[in-house]
Amino acid sequence: MKKVFSILFSAALFLWAGSPAFAAEEDNVQKAIELIEKTNMEIDEKIAKAVKKADKLQADYLLDVRKIEEGDQVVKLKGEKEKVLSDLAAAQNDTKKQEEQNKKLNEINTKLEIEQAKIDSKMIEINDDILKATLQLVTAEEKDSKKIEEKISKLNEKLNERSEKYQEKTQKYTSDLEDVITDVYDETLKMSAETIKKAAEKGVQAECHWKLVRFADKWVWIDPIRVVGC
Repeated sequence: MKKVFSILFSAALFLWAGSPAFAAEEDNVQKAIELIEKTNMEIDEKIAKAVKKADKLQADYLLDVRKIEEGDQVVKLKGEKEKVLSDLAAAQNDTKKQEEQNKKLNEINTKLEIEQAKIDSKMIEINDDILKATLQLVTAEEKDSKKIEEKISKLNEKLNERSEKYQEKTQKYTSDLEDVITDVYDETLKMSAETIKKAAEKGVQAECHWKLVRFADKWVWIDPIRVVGC
């Protein structure tokens, strides 16, 4: 009797597996998985674009900082120097070309020394002017002290100009980077939530599968999807 029941159960299961209801369920599961895979691909594309944008923001910011610290001309000359050094390395077996590149390198180094000397001289000059004005303030009469104080204030502004520019660039970079991260985070989270809901309607249970992603100098958890049950 048990043997007969077992055969009948197997037959019933076979018939149900071949039924339209079972086929429809299998089709829904397949569609849900395809939807999850498609969403994950779209999320990966959006992350990749955001990472590229963040890296560009960082590169531009670092270049701006170099220009503030060293001056446009120094940064330009250093860029030329890097190219000459690269060309020199590529010309190992060409004596004539090596001589040409070495000549260019010496010229650039001379220009760099001149530009750096100009920057150093300017900073020394400003500091000397502040020192002189401060000494004048000590011995000045009350009627002249206000003018000297104003002069010292203006000189200090020149001295702090780099710091102010640096702070301005840093604030803008930080704000722009946060916007990039927030946009991709919110957008991908919404995409994940919508796809998880649609997958559930088709009988597939899914959840956010958080992964750590680098955006310039920051690391953020972003949320592709994984299937946890059908």
